[in-house]
Amino acid sequence: MSDKHRPLRAGIDMGGTGTRLILIDGLQEVAALTLPTADFAALPQQQRSVALVAYLRQICPVDGHIISLGIGASGPVNNKHGVIENGDTLACFSHFPLLEEMRQQLQVPVSIDNDAVTAALGELHAGAGTGSSRMLMVTLGTGIGVAMLDKGKPLRTHDGRHPEAGHIPVSGDSDRCYCGITGCWEMSASRSWLQQALKPLLPDLEWQQLSVELLLEKSEQNSQLAELFRQYGERVGRGLSTLLTLYGPEITVLSGSAAGLLPLFHSGLQHALQRAGGYALHPNIVTSSLGDSAGSLGAALLPTLGEPAMHY
Repeated sequence: MSDKHRPLRAGIDMGGTGTRLILIDGLQEVAALTLPTADFAALPQQQRSVALVAYLRQICPVDGHIISLGIGASGPVNNKHGVIENGDTLACFSHFPLLEEMRQQLQVPVSIDNDAVTAALGELHAGAGTGSSRMLMVTLGTGIGVAMLDKGKPLRTHDGRHPEAGHIPVSGDSDRCYCGITGCWEMSASRSWLQQALKPLLPDLEWQQLSVELLLEKSEQNSQLAELFRQYGERVGRGLSTLLTLYGPEITVLSGSAAGLLPLFHSGLQHALQRAGGYALHPNIVTSSLGDSAGSLGAALLPTLGEPAMHY
């Protein structure tokens, strides 16, 4: 290790669609790599941690060495035992000792948390939430992730777990979510719902090609499209209204691939947040400034913050 003297912290953001790996020096990104999560699902279980470590070493510069690793994972995470328990949308990394396997291979401290928490920590320390004492983070992606930070610390349940606040009932829809409830916020307001709803109106466009400018232009020409975004804003607002009432954050940061479309669904969102006098909400809603980097950067910071399951 004599020729490797720059200490770097590694972070991994595991989502149902993509897995992003990052190396940071302080708060500065040194290297990053994003891979389809499906690539890991195609490997035998015992090879998945090996592949993750190989990719981290591949992107590590010759003058650096990894001194810690943090992982943010979607869905339920057992912080006490360092095991992901999301068999629904992150099955390939769930229900085996991934954290311990990574620790043994890297021989560095390793921490894990829900990906909404890591994204929130990224925005708090280096993004749109900098300086906030009470920050709510809502990620509109494959599902809906929620994290509440009070004085920089994530809100936990009585047993130390992360509350899955993306899975709250917001409608009378009879369809049952994989979480077990009907009328679930994630089913009705995730990016996945919006993506499916857009297909009949924009059959020839890929999600990656969609931009605010293009959609604003098309919405002006197509009242059905404009109505769809208004409806989506109200769907997002139904759940957000509950969270703002209960948590009273100083700032709310929207992230995920649908958050960038806020100008299109802002009017519907504001309509859903309206209350009578004496019950009015005063939301300060902004979009992520770190984008896809928030989760992996926040994950890389986990060991420095002592959050929450650290293994040596």
